[in-house]
Amino acid sequence: MPKYVSDLKQKVLEFLFKTNNKLIIGAVLFSLFSMLIILTGRDQTNVIVNVDEVAPYNIQANSTTIVIEEKRTQELRDLAVSKVQKVYQEDPQAATYAVSYVSSFFTRLGEIIESEDIDKNQQINGLLLNLPKVPPYVPKNDTEALIAFWSEKTARDAEMLKNILLPLIQETMKKTIAEEGLVSVNQQLALQIESLTLVQAEKDTMQKVMVNAIRPNILFNEQATEKALKDAYESVQPVTKTIKAGEIIVRAGERVTTEQISTLEQLGILSNNSFSYIIIGTLLFILFTMWLVFKYSQRYYVKNFPDASQLLLLAIIFLIILITSRFIVLINISDQPQINSMVGFLAPVAAGSLLVAILLDYRFAFFATMLMSFYIGLLNEGNQLNYAIVAFMGGIIGIYRVQRINQTSDIAKSGIYIGLGNVTAILIVLMINGQMDWTLILVGVIVGLINGILSAVLMIGALPFLETAFNITSMIRLLELSNPNHKVLRRLLLEAPGTYHHSLMVGNLAEASADAIGADSLLVRVGAYYHDIGKLKRPDYFIENQRNFGNPHERIVPALSALIVTSHVRDGVEIAREAKLPQIIIDFIQQHHGTSLTKFFYSQAQIEAGEEKLSEEGFRYEGPKPQSKENALVMLADTVEAGVRSLKDPTSSGIRNMVVGLINDKLKDGQLEDSHLTFNDLNVITESFCKILEGIYHKRIAYPEVVQEFEKRREMLGDLDSEPTE
Repeated sequence: MPKYVSDLKQKVLEFLFKTNNKLIIGAVLFSLFSMLIILTGRDQTNVIVNVDEVAPYNIQANSTTIVIEEKRTQELRDLAVSKVQKVYQEDPQAATYAVSYVSSFFTRLGEIIESEDIDKNQQINGLLLNLPKVPPYVPKNDTEALIAFWSEKTARDAEMLKNILLPLIQETMKKTIAEEGLVSVNQQLALQIESLTLVQAEKDTMQKVMVNAIRPNILFNEQATEKALKDAYESVQPVTKTIKAGEIIVRAGERVTTEQISTLEQLGILSNNSFSYIIIGTLLFILFTMWLVFKYSQRYYVKNFPDASQLLLLAIIFLIILITSRFIVLINISDQPQINSMVGFLAPVAAGSLLVAILLDYRFAFFATMLMSFYIGLLNEGNQLNYAIVAFMGGIIGIYRVQRINQTSDIAKSGIYIGLGNVTAILIVLMINGQMDWTLILVGVIVGLINGILSAVLMIGALPFLETAFNITSMIRLLELSNPNHKVLRRLLLEAPGTYHHSLMVGNLAEASADAIGADSLLVRVGAYYHDIGKLKRPDYFIENQRNFGNPHERIVPALSALIVTSHVRDGVEIAREAKLPQIIIDFIQQHHGTSLTKFFYSQAQIEAGEEKLSEEGFRYEGPKPQSKENALVMLADTVEAGVRSLKDPTSSGIRNMVVGLINDKLKDGQLEDSHLTFNDLNVITESFCKILEGIYHKRIAYPEVVQEFEKRREMLGDLDSEPTE
């Protein structure tokens, strides 16, 4: 990367991660997430339509549901209610009252007629005034005429009319008379009276008395009628129908009917609230998830997470997945809604899971996958839980697979496993929804496999850019660095083969203990491969590379030898930066000796100095001391491998004593104080080192001819293994 590009990137990152700008970055990300969920595309989770409006787009069912046909059900209930008769109860006092009223009226009329009172006419007038003023017939005589008529009559005339009217009243009251039939009964009886051979005044009087005497003999029972109506209404069972998931309820361009509104309400996709409530709810959900990510990572994630750059990286991964998913779910692959709804299963959440696991932490990736699945559910129409389930299962499988990646080709294989996991998840949700149609199954299998491939491709495409932008060395980058054909390792093999094989041994030793103590085994192995590349500058000054040319340290003073040996750290850093190796690998080069003392050369110098006490400062490495378990592991493996290789008779007890002694020396010298290693970790490391080294240096059967050849070469070349290996 050119220096000006690197400087520009550094300035941008410094600006973004200032404390005052974190809120700005958070607000921008919040706005982007909100626009993706709310303003892009359409979301049928909260459809807002009204009766008689024209539907702007097809509205389809989000799940298979049994709904009630409200219109048909109401028609049947109205029909049942219309057949219910009013409930009446008999009034046994009605007939008695009618007879009593007629008798008392004419008896009183007779008494007034026979009286000698001066105001007799006024009393007759008062009696007649109690009769109905608006009878159900047209009276022939007015009240004044009737008063004049009866003032001239006798009590016998009144009694005669009573005897004529009472049988008519009694016969009439034997009939069933309801309130609404009262007028009709009065009219019929008035006609009967009109047909009698009486004077008109007598007929008019009888008709007036008749109207007051007759009343309904059955009374309307309101409570009983209401109960009968209610029972009839409730006796009609609702008419139902099954709505299939994906079935179109309202087609675009159609006027929305009351029945369709009812169906949408029962499906739960019709919003009764205004659009503002939908926006508020979505914004609160996004805000809550952002807060949750921060607090969760702050509490459970190690290694000082959440760093501002890591949070920004996480947000970018989310945006990549959501933007890709948004464009995917808008694709229409068929005119059939059920098949078209399968497109939502293409959302490549597994790519985000892989990126989080590789670039941040695989444990945190589980939590991130859950949140991404929620967002995918919100992005899709229909049954949102189905999309979230499939996205979550695919992402989880991706995380499990990324832990087993040993070479870059495994990434492509992980896409296949993700695809198979997606297929399984899709089949499960189809069974849950009762949609085991062969067409849907076939489409689901194809979509699931494509999702796996798409996730792998998207992850591979995005990974290099994100690695470079955020200065992250992922496991994929480490796998590339572990390739023996890397130019630095290739050069090490050709120019310093002893150091190359020593580095492989150190890598094997350190990697064997890494998982047991919670260290990154891949990082340890790759770091071990490069920790001694500084020896490329002067390979002959290191014992593992000396063969037939003698030891150059014999010709120089110990102080200079110490300077040459310790300078391989500085030389290694220089070579690493020229080769653009990541800083995490450079740390191994700088820290694999810590501030250790070159004891061999210091001892020689002390002998030459005699009684004068020499300072150790000129014979120590510059450091720093190992700052992590991984760096400390490489230091210990490097020391132990060189020490055990110097043993002339590497027995099991000799190897163990050497390993324990060297590790204790590093511990006493304070080289492990910043490494976060525990005493239990050191015990595990010791046992692992001894097991591997004993397996390498175990006794073998010595064939005579081999022994003879070995002795000849030993006499010719000398014992090179006894030289120091700093």
